[in-house]
Amino acid sequence: MNATALPSVILVLSVAGVPKPAATNTSSRQMICRPYDQWCVRKWTAGEGLPPGKIIHIDLDEKGRIWCQTQQTAVRLDGNAWHHLDRVPLLTPPALPTNLPGTLPWQPPACVAKSPKGRLWVGTARGLCLWDAHRWRAFHGKRWLPDDHVNAVTVAADGSAWVATDAGVAHVYTQRMTLADKADHFLKILRARHVRRGLVGKIVFEQPGHLDKYHQPSDDNDGLWTALYVAAESFRYAATGAPDAKANATESVRAMLLLEEVTSLPGFVARSYVARGQGPKHGGIWYPSKDGKWDWKGDTSSDEIDGHFLAYAIYHDLVDDEETRQRVADTARRIMDRIIDGGFKYHGPNGRRTRWGVWAPHELNETLEWRGERGLNSLSLLTYLEVTRHLTGDEKYRRIACELIDKHHYAKNTVNQKINIPGITNHSDDELAFVNYYNLLRLEKDPEIRKIYVESITRSWRIERPEHSPLFNFIYGSAAAGPFDLPVSVEWLQDFPMDLVYWEVDNRGRKDVEVNPIRDRFKQPQSKAVLPPSERPLMRWNGNPYALRGGSADGRVEDDGTIWLLPYWMGRHHGFIVEKR
Repeated sequence: MNATALPSVILVLSVAGVPKPAATNTSSRQMICRPYDQWCVRKWTAGEGLPPGKIIHIDLDEKGRIWCQTQQTAVRLDGNAWHHLDRVPLLTPPALPTNLPGTLPWQPPACVAKSPKGRLWVGTARGLCLWDAHRWRAFHGKRWLPDDHVNAVTVAADGSAWVATDAGVAHVYTQRMTLADKADHFLKILRARHVRRGLVGKIVFEQPGHLDKYHQPSDDNDGLWTALYVAAESFRYAATGAPDAKANATESVRAMLLLEEVTSLPGFVARSYVARGQGPKHGGIWYPSKDGKWDWKGDTSSDEIDGHFLAYAIYHDLVDDEETRQRVADTARRIMDRIIDGGFKYHGPNGRRTRWGVWAPHELNETLEWRGERGLNSLSLLTYLEVTRHLTGDEKYRRIACELIDKHHYAKNTVNQKINIPGITNHSDDELAFVNYYNLLRLEKDPEIRKIYVESITRSWRIERPEHSPLFNFIYGSAAAGPFDLPVSVEWLQDFPMDLVYWEVDNRGRKDVEVNPIRDRFKQPQSKAVLPPSERPLMRWNGNPYALRGGSADGRVEDDGTIWLLPYWMGRHHGFIVEKR
């Protein structure tokens, strides 16, 4: 026999069942978060020590060693090496039970193993299922398994599961960790490979699993995604005083400031920029900078401006870098003045209005084309004005906001900003609305106007509430508008997978999922209730959490993790989450 060393492995973690090691105080606005169990997985394939061919059986011997069997051979795991055996032992799979609790996600069951801790593991042709005494959980897709076709499963004394699939072996087990540990994990990934000249975004691997070979393409919303990261690191700095949080936030907010400087058009922000002659570039029209150092992309949308004003206000108020804070205030003024001088429209190169840069009263209130954007764009413009007043101290921006509120009912427009027509829900607009709510509600001091904004966010949050978003919940909670589902938010943070690769996840055909008869705005099937984040496709806050299918089979795209870091550090900053190790 010969021994093959085990490769280095990446842990993929997700919460084990409903999180219980936490306590909420009587005000329901603070949770003490203690270490909890998360599911982890180690995976091996034929190129990593296993013999070729599907693994048809797996078992443990009296010494607790793992045996794997193919049609031709067998291997045994001893410590950190697979030993290939000269003869194949005869392994007998356990009999299937006659009935199973609840509704098994995929049917029929192919193999079953009982855990000493009372759990029930079931393998199927679509993945691995776990009954945890409360509900079925599903481990499927390459996030969790080498292949979804499970041929055998066995359970160790510690309750962990060893899974044999057509493409290799997975060891699914639990590990104690804290949310702070999880934050460190995501930040380490982000800082290692998701920062491009201060801009933060997704990366694309040249080959799946080769973490050292990748590129970060430009993105239409480089400013928005970077803004969310700036906000997260600003919150982390405010919560912990960590010097690297300040440095990170400052680096990236300066990259955002360069998005305006590179255009040489005062107040006009580029969607993205790349060093001249370098790429790859996202499609669209690109322009050379006057100094010849950069290429930048125009046709900037309101989405980008929403992100800029979110980051500007949070950075300005939480990070003590006076030079950068002044640059932030000056840039906000130039952007706002450009919008005002353009009749509340955003004009870029050659004086042309961008496709989505419209906040003007006539268009929003009187035209059919812009009726759908009335509430959100009114909310956005009022936020820009209030943030600019706050950063510069110039009351002219307050006077303009009051005129829009009094003469054009912009504040009242915000109350119905969430358009809730089945089948056309735009989840990107939901993200943008809450991004604007955060600063507008914390900065507005007039009690009558603020009352309208509270009515607006309350209506929007009630519609969003079934999605269990910690970001939306914490923004609503920061407005002190009422209880905001804190335990559900912590569950989401615990359950979110630590593998940030956009692996394909397909929940179509699950017997335990009720399908909504109304498809989404892209005519794709969706569920009636959201699944836990560990069981659904990875997506940012602009994605549809009810989507049954998403991701990519090749595993080449990795997210930067800000989707998790922003709500976590916002929760820490506002005292909603208190860590106890």
